Amino acid sequence: MIFSLIRFLSIIVLITVTSHYFLFFSWCRFFEIHTFNARRYLFLILFFLSITFILSSIFIHMSNNPVTRIYYLVSGIWMGLMSFLLFATAIVWIVKGGLWFLPHDLPVKSIIQSLSCFLYGLAIVYTGFCHYQFYKIKIKFLSVPIQNLPQQWQGKKIIHLSDLHLGGTKNQTFLKKVVTLTNEQNADLILITGDLFDGATNFQKRYVSDLNNFKAKHGTFFTSGNHEIYSGVEKSRKVVGDSKVIMLDNKSVVIEGLQISGISYPELKNTPYFNFNDPNVFTKNLPTILLYHTPTRIKENGKNLSVVQSSDYLAPDTTFSGTINQNISLQLSGHTHAGQFFPFTWVANKVFKGLHYGLHRIDDFYINISAGTGSWGPPLRSGYLSEIVVITLVKA
Repeated sequence: MIFSLIRFLSIIVLITVTSHYFLFFSWCRFFEIHTFNARRYLFLILFFLSITFILSSIFIHMSNNPVTRIYYLVSGIWMGLMSFLLFATAIVWIVKGGLWFLPHDLPVKSIIQSLSCFLYGLAIVYTGFCHYQFYKIKIKFLSVPIQNLPQQWQGKKIIHLSDLHLGGTKNQTFLKKVVTLTNEQNADLILITGDLFDGATNFQKRYVSDLNNFKAKHGTFFTSGNHEIYSGVEKSRKVVGDSKVIMLDNKSVVIEGLQISGISYPELKNTPYFNFNDPNVFTKNLPTILLYHTPTRIKENGKNLSVVQSSDYLAPDTTFSGTINQNISLQLSGHTHAGQFFPFTWVANKVFKGLHYGLHRIDDFYINISAGTGSWGPPLRSGYLSEIVVITLVKA
């Protein structure tokens, strides 16, 4: 597992360093930077920026304080801006190549520098807009038909929260806001589908008192995501256990005839984690809401984290055949953040085959994929805002 982690971090560093070198190479050409000192300082600055998000993640894990949080925020903004700068740079190179086919007396140098400044300025403005969007939270309302829904649940409301990522760019002020907005809906049930805590951070105990302020008639339930694994799943279990939030750690509860099942994200070791055929874990033929962090098919017993991660990020199984075979009425998931901002919104759409966001129906099975109540990585949002989803249950 350590080897897998080192390999993963090595790939990330290689990608970021290569991306920043591409910017260095391009800027030296576009703006004709030739002097040794100018090139050296530009190279050193971009090299530092290429590893700054990793450094900030390490620092905030060691000590979560105002200084490390600001550094984490700023480094995240840079990573988002860098992706826009790369996109702009690629456009400039395309235009530069196209100019070769036009009359050679054109002022190519002036055109390229003017275009570069315009596109880079546009990237900075767009980054500012996306950061502004990052702090917004919308309330989304859905109505979902449930087969054999008990009369007690007819017209009742449940809240779907996901991916709060507490501890990084989202902190106690954010959690208080989420609690207030959630409680205003007067829901019967609050369900949180993983990544309650940010994987890079530590010191989760500070959130217990605010988690206790969630109010719903039948309580608040949570099942873990991949970031609970990164931050330490036992630590997350302890923090949630100290609060009034109930962790559905591969088990189910039945509330007035409606079953709520929670499947934890696979851990670092090969262990069975959910058995639909165990009557102590899952009751068949009951209308069921399933909490599972990723909008994918439930993994087989014994799959370890590295295998699951590879499939979830590179080739997610969105057939949901196992879930449908168990007559699950509704699956609640998150994980994708709907890509957060362009072009990753487009990437998430393609990777998850259109099942990266929203409510989807397959026969009598429904799945709702949240864009996330919080965010991770670059503190940017465009197209898909952070959301609190209010679902009204109706009889099919």
